[in-house]
Amino acid sequence: MIIQIKRLFIICSLSGIIFLIPNCRQTYEPTDSDLSSYGWTYYEDGLYQEAFDWFLQSITEDSSYYDAYNGIGWSLGRLGQPELAVDYFRIAAQSFSDGEFKEYMLDFYAGLAFGYNALGNDEMALTYAKNYFFENQNAAITDVSWCFCHDEHINQLDVRLIEAVSEFRLGQFSGCGESINKAYGDLTNSLGAATNSTSLGGDYLDMDGDGEFNSGDLIFNGEWTDTDQDNQLDDGEERHFDEFPINYDYETVIGRALLANHLSLLASYTSIENGKNDLTCGCSD
Repeated sequence: MIIQIKRLFIICSLSGIIFLIPNCRQTYEPTDSDLSSYGWTYYEDGLYQEAFDWFLQSITEDSSYYDAYNGIGWSLGRLGQPELAVDYFRIAAQSFSDGEFKEYMLDFYAGLAFGYNALGNDEMALTYAKNYFFENQNAAITDVSWCFCHDEHINQLDVRLIEAVSEFRLGQFSGCGESINKAYGDLTNSLGAATNSTSLGGDYLDMDGDGEFNSGDLIFNGEWTDTDQDNQLDDGEERHFDEFPINYDYETVIGRALLANHLSLLASYTSIENGKNDLTCGCSD
């Protein structure tokens, strides 16, 4: 029997990460702040068109109310209009100083990273994920963990994935590897230990036996020995692991393929369905 090595060679497309719904509206005479609050209520209920309507009315009442620009951008993203979303995020980011919209700046930068990713503009997606979001993160706020407080399933791991995917597509493989290692570092408390390489459960092998995922442990690299050649990872088939932090020869095809495997794994780890994208963040009522 020929033993084949199979791999998860998937380059993720994140165009759906922020990116649908009808129309029903009551009559109010609210302030711009009230309008924005109503907009977020609709947004959190999944009524993105209604949310957009309220946010748009809010900036009609007060064009300097930056939280409404934030809401318009995210609502448009959910409505599948990333180009318009980017326009509103950029208007806000360019019109208000850091001091004025400090509370929302990471929302704007994350929105811009997601929007440009959806548009296939990897250079701009990387710029806003890497240079603006992560380089401004600790200087801008005291809480180093960010999530989008109106949808806490979206957090800094999603932005890190945008960064890594953009670097891969732009051929910045070493930088992509560094971003992947940082993402795994943030997932430390979420990854589960495997008892052995042939069990489907667990993401890493705990080499030092301390019960935590850290340097020197072995992380599943997305490849396995496909003994029955069915192209499926089955219980009992040997999974392949590499030492964390990962460090491949990115001049080789196999090195880049393994990097792509990790992007696919991270996309799974950060999905809502998987439940591992569970960083805590300081969202207040």
